[in-house]
Amino acid sequence: MPLRLISKILSGRCKSCGFCVECCPGADVNLPNLAQELSGKEDERSPLGHIESAYVAHAADSETRWAGTSGGLITALLLFLLSVGQIDGAIVVEADPDPNRLHLTRGVLATSPAEICNAAKSKYCVTPSMAVLREIRTRKGRFAITALPCQIHGLRKLAHVDPKLFEKIAVIFGLCCSCTMSGDAWQEALQTKGIRREDVARFEFRGGGWPGGMFVRKKEGTALPLHPGEAYGTVVNVMFRLFGTERCRLCIDGTSELADLSFGDFWAFDYADEFSKMEHCTQVLQRTTKGMDILRAAEQAGAVVLHPLPAEKISARTLAMVRGKRSRAAIQMAKRHKRGLPNPDYHVALKEPVLKDRLKHLPIELFDLLRKSSTLRSGILKVLLSPLITPLHKLRMRFLVRVSQSSPNTSKNVR
Repeated sequence: MPLRLISKILSGRCKSCGFCVECCPGADVNLPNLAQELSGKEDERSPLGHIESAYVAHAADSETRWAGTSGGLITALLLFLLSVGQIDGAIVVEADPDPNRLHLTRGVLATSPAEICNAAKSKYCVTPSMAVLREIRTRKGRFAITALPCQIHGLRKLAHVDPKLFEKIAVIFGLCCSCTMSGDAWQEALQTKGIRREDVARFEFRGGGWPGGMFVRKKEGTALPLHPGEAYGTVVNVMFRLFGTERCRLCIDGTSELADLSFGDFWAFDYADEFSKMEHCTQVLQRTTKGMDILRAAEQAGAVVLHPLPAEKISARTLAMVRGKRSRAAIQMAKRHKRGLPNPDYHVALKEPVLKDRLKHLPIELFDLLRKSSTLRSGILKVLLSPLITPLHKLRMRFLVRVSQSSPNTSKNVR
């Protein structure tokens, strides 16, 4: 089966207004200017973007916390904002309820606590969730948006070309993102495990507690893990290489630099101090005054628990992910330039990849070859989703923990 990527095709008669081009995050995103507009300060081009403070946090309500992927913080904040009337709903991503599309996701406008909770947990699937902006345009009120870095680039550009619509956006919550995948990834995973789609009630990208893993909830009630639970990190990283989208490889923003608040997994076992005990928590990077006001209000209301994270303690793993993403983008863009293909312009001078960067990039180039064959993809998936992956994962984790605990940190402009 050929690997397909999901794309949105514009239809209807073009009005030549230029709106789609002006908002598009795919070709031109002036990150320094947009970052300066957001913070009110000269952009310093820190690897993690402008950060005013950082926290390790989780939902105060235990049910909300454990229903989330890593602390339930976004769910808790959305529920709080809805309860106090600061928002009338939120754009979130949920599993597609269509029986024929259970391995896919869709964007929705959640306007009730139940709808917000239904969208909890991470999803790794291309989702055109910003299409829901059309619904916001026709509604009264103000709304929160949970989005990926690329989507936030478009939202910040939207403020310039459609300020009336942008005024309806109360806050932007950004997700840390290395890559996302075609929906084929999850469909092929089900096929590899011999699971019939008609037997599936729900597909979970990160179910089963922390750190989670791919689970299938069958119609007869059983929960079936698709791989050894502890190996999730290695499984999903290899799948990013097998099924990641081409555009993701050209992105240099790993932490949603233009969000009000950015959220990512907090890996407690990377630490050897008091933070080593903070399992099932979220690392949150506060970038704007608006973001700080929301965090403080939610904390005072007892909705969330915040632990200040000093600048030097911000996850070295997060920093490594961002640097790796930028290095990958620089290499990919250089290759495309030689072939006469267009590249996005971030108005940022990317560091010229050195030999070390190119060597790290070799596995990606290898997977570029392997992913073209459905037979080879199937063979790799069989290893990933079998007990054979466990010893490989343990070796990888030993290396990552050693690097994280020995690496200095990090963002120069954290106050």
